[in-house]
Amino acid sequence: MIRSECAAAELRGLLGFARGPGLDEATVREIYETVGEQAAVAGVSDDDRMAEVRKRMLAAARGP
Repeated sequence: MIRSECAAAELRGLLGFARGPGLDEATVREIYETVGEQAAVAGVSDDDRMAEVRKRMLAAARGP
């Protein structure tokens, strides 16, 4: 699977996950892109990157 297909699959999964806490697509995309950029710089694993995305999504759903 090429990277763009992998990213699309990851994003689809995250959007499904986002339905539970009620996050909108724009918020999910922003979190996904931000964490992706930070993970690339830090060199973290895909598993850790996705865990961080889900953690931030849950925090965003809880509010400030």
